[in-house]
Amino acid sequence: MSQGARIRIAIADDHTMFRKGIVQLLKDSQKFDIVAEASNGQELYDLIMAMETPPEICLLDINMPILDGYKTLPKIKFEYPRMKFMVLSMNDHEFAIIKMLRSGANGYLLKEDDPDELIRALEYIHTHDFYYTELTNTHLQSMRSDHAGKKPVRLNENELLFLELCCSEMAYKEIAQHMGLSVRTIEGYRDELFKKLHLNTRTGLVIYALREGFVRL
Repeated sequence: MSQGARIRIAIADDHTMFRKGIVQLLKDSQKFDIVAEASNGQELYDLIMAMETPPEICLLDINMPILDGYKTLPKIKFEYPRMKFMVLSMNDHEFAIIKMLRSGANGYLLKEDDPDELIRALEYIHTHDFYYTELTNTHLQSMRSDHAGKKPVRLNENELLFLELCCSEMAYKEIAQHMGLSVRTIEGYRDELFKKLHLNTRTGLVIYALREGFVRL
């Protein structure tokens, strides 16, 4: 970001008091211009479609009336593939995080997180692909640029299929049934991938699969 330039932000959240608080927080930082403020995803989409210059980052809640975050993100992403998205939600469930990442989210924060972290996250994803937090797994060394020169990780056919299914909303038991294997075998694949990729959560596996192109958005 050039000196003095502000990042254009759009925000959608149906809780008015919370949304107004975030807007004021971002304005007070003097690093952002709030170009759209909406109470649901459809309203946000309509506002963005009417703009000559769209926002650079959309800040989205998940649970909203009319059009929720799950549907809003891909709807806007289809029109603006290069736009960045930060999810700000109360939902810390693994499948919620995975679903938003699969849709193209560049970061995921909880509403209980420190306000300063939101500012850091928005600044970071403005110029980078993804903002890493403890929630989304801080141990993603193999995906960062500093692993250049290391031997590429080799994954067999079953590991690749397992990795793809991890990006779905299937539980491990359902993945086992889909692959015709025991749950213990599936857990073995998971643990082996954790070791190979230096990860320790399913969310980390999903981020790896998306970033390395094993699964398309």
